Amino acid sequence: MGVDNCDFPRSEEEVEMMFQGFLRQSGTPVEQLPKQYIPQIRGMFTRRPFIEGPWMDKHNGKYYLQYACPGAEFNVYADGVYEGDSPLGPFTLAKNNPYSYHPGGFMPGAGHGSTMRDRGGNLWHTSTMRISVNHQFERRVGIWPAGYDKDGELFCNQNYGDWPIAVDENGMDAWREPQWFLLNYAKPAAASSSMEGCGADKAVNEDATTWWRAASAERGQWLMVDLQRVMDVRAIQINFADDKLPIASPGKIQGSATQPRYIEERDLITRWVLEGSLDGNAYFMIEDKSEAATDLPHDLIVREQGIEVRYVRLTILQIPYDVTPCISGLRIFGIGHREKPKAPVCRTRRSDDRLDLLVDIENTEDAVGYNILWGHAEDKLYHSYQIYKGEGALTQKRIGALVKAQEYFVRVDAFNESGITHGEVTRL
Repeated sequence: MGVDNCDFPRSEEEVEMMFQGFLRQSGTPVEQLPKQYIPQIRGMFTRRPFIEGPWMDKHNGKYYLQYACPGAEFNVYADGVYEGDSPLGPFTLAKNNPYSYHPGGFMPGAGHGSTMRDRGGNLWHTSTMRISVNHQFERRVGIWPAGYDKDGELFCNQNYGDWPIAVDENGMDAWREPQWFLLNYAKPAAASSSMEGCGADKAVNEDATTWWRAASAERGQWLMVDLQRVMDVRAIQINFADDKLPIASPGKIQGSATQPRYIEERDLITRWVLEGSLDGNAYFMIEDKSEAATDLPHDLIVREQGIEVRYVRLTILQIPYDVTPCISGLRIFGIGHREKPKAPVCRTRRSDDRLDLLVDIENTEDAVGYNILWGHAEDKLYHSYQIYKGEGALTQKRIGALVKAQEYFVRVDAFNESGITHGEVTRL
C-alpha cells in the first residue's frame, strides 16, 4: 500500500539523532533503559510502518480482526481488517481495505481504533487522529458511523468526517451526508494582534481556515472571520492549541522512564466570548463563556434554527497557565445562499505500479473542493479523500491507498457552502 505525505524510512543517522534527542528530553541515560526497550524506542523513529492496535468484532458467525498501520504521525494512519471463521484464524484480507481511512480534511488520520455498538445497537468506529505539531504522537479521538453491508463486509463512513452530522435519538443512517456546510474556507480574517501565516484574504490550514497566535497573553485578544456575505450559520467550532508553552513543569514529572509526563490534577479554566455581526460594527452575543468554570480546549456551538451572521468574532479572556493564546481552528458551518456546484469533470487512472489512484479534476468557479470516493464495487464506495480546489484549471491528487490486484470504481463529488453534488461512478 502506498503512503501519502510522508517520507520513510529515515536514515540510520537521522534515527540516531532522534534517539539521542529522546534520551536528553527524558533525562534517562541509555544505561538505565531496559535493553529490550532500546530497539523498540529506536523503531519509533525509523518511520517504518507500524502494525499495532488489534481489535476483534464478531458478526453473524464471522470474526473481524482489525489492526492499525502505518503510524500515528501520518495523515494516512488507518485501520485494516481481516476476516475469519474462528477467533484464532486463519484470516484472509477483506476486500474493503483499509476500512477506516481519513487522510484529508481538517484533522487527518483514522487508525488504532475500536469498533463497537452503542446502547441502541448502532455500530461506531473510534480511532486516533493526527495533530503531530508539538509531539510526533500528538493526536485526538475521532468517531464515525460504521456497519456491515449485505455481504457481511465491515465499513466505516468517513465522508466529510470532521463536519457536523446529525444523529437521531435512535441512531442514524450510516451513509447520511452533512446538511450543514463549511462556510468560512479561505474567507478573510483579522485579529487584535499577529495572526501568523494568516493573511487578509486566504486561509492557512487546509480546512481549519484559521491558525492564529496572539502577540501577547493579555485579556481580550480577539480573532474575527468575515464570511463576505450574511449567511445562515448553524454551528461554530473552536479549537485551542498548545503552542510552545514557555513555562517550566508546574509539578512532579510522572509516567515511565520511556514516557515521562506531567499530569495536571488541578481545575483550570478557559474563558471566551463568541459574537456575531451583520455589518462589522454592531455585535451581538452568540455564546458567553466569560464565567465558565471548565477547561474545554475544543467546543462546538450549535444553533439548530440558524442565525443570520456575516462577521464572527472570538474574544479570549482566560486560558490555562496564562500563556499566549493560540487558535488552530475557527470553523463556521451552515447553509450558503448560492447554488450548489456543478458535477465535476474528471479523469481517473492508476499509477504504473497499480498502488496509487491518480485524479485530475477540471476546476469550476462554483466549487470550493472535492470529495474523491472509491471502492471495489459500484455500490461500495467506502473510501474517501476530501480535498480543496487547487490553483489554475486543474486540481490534481495522488492517493496511495489501492490494493494492487483489486479492481476499483471511483466517483468525484463537488461541494461548496450550499451543498454537495455527486459525480458519475466510473471503473478505474
